[in-house]
Amino acid sequence: MSRKSKLQHQFINELKKECKFGESKHKAKQEARNEAAKNHEKFKQVKGIYSHRCFNDYKKSINTYVNWVCKNHSEVKNMEQARRYIPEYVDELRDKGLSEWTVHSYAYALRSAYHCEIGEMGVELKTRSRADVIRNRDAQDSALRNDERYEKVVTLAKATGARRMELLRLRREDFRERTDCNGNKTGEMEVFKRGKNGIERWCLVDPQYNDFIRELIATAPTYSFSGEDRLLRKADLPNKLPIHDCRSDYACSLYDYYMEHGKATGEIYSCRKDLKGIHYDKGVLAAVSWDLQHSRDSIVIDYLWKGRE
Repeated sequence: MSRKSKLQHQFINELKKECKFGESKHKAKQEARNEAAKNHEKFKQVKGIYSHRCFNDYKKSINTYVNWVCKNHSEVKNMEQARRYIPEYVDELRDKGLSEWTVHSYAYALRSAYHCEIGEMGVELKTRSRADVIRNRDAQDSALRNDERYEKVVTLAKATGARRMELLRLRREDFRERTDCNGNKTGEMEVFKRGKNGIERWCLVDPQYNDFIRELIATAPTYSFSGEDRLLRKADLPNKLPIHDCRSDYACSLYDYYMEHGKATGEIYSCRKDLKGIHYDKGVLAAVSWDLQHSRDSIVIDYLWKGRE
């Protein structure tokens, strides 16, 4: 086994010790918040890897670091020897012009492998700014997004605000007409999202796409997968398709819709830091947050900011 292979093997074995597949991260965070409140302590982020996607992302980041170590420090034979070069590696990432968001993702992967805090690796992470985001930049001009071959899936993503894996899980029966408390149709449509951390709920379809959704579920072919008839295949959803930006479009459209349809409470959320001076209605934020399957207003604001910039 080569030196690089041995290092990769050591890192991945340590990373696996952090895995908590099948457990609910959402539940773990709630329990941690309750415990912190009970003890009058500051809430600390929950550690652990709860999804296969996160594990695979961390694995890629680890392999990138191993490749860098083997190329630049031939004396390194094991993980402990590799640890001393993490600050140098992080500095080089910044020198390459990578965003602080990307630097954070690499650092957290290494933190998980070493089972420690960021500061214990000799690294100081800078505050991440929304203006610093590089990933999916200028998605409106994305060639894939405007490619006619992906028009259906892009429209479906903007209509539902679904994440990539949620889109791949969609079936015809996951759409229905919304009814009021008396069983009368409202003219709106709903989509059942089977999301991450086991969160499943009926969410509003962006009303401007109701006709598209009705036609889709009436005419679109389905594909058998895991005993289900689904609307999309993996081939329909290229990895570089900017689904995150479709979710931003969805969030912005729903915010405007809810402002006009009785969700506004008049209670104002005032942004801070780089968004200081921007204000949102808390009631509308809560409604959009529900449909995005998020629990924090700050995350919804990220989507709203990105969709309107």
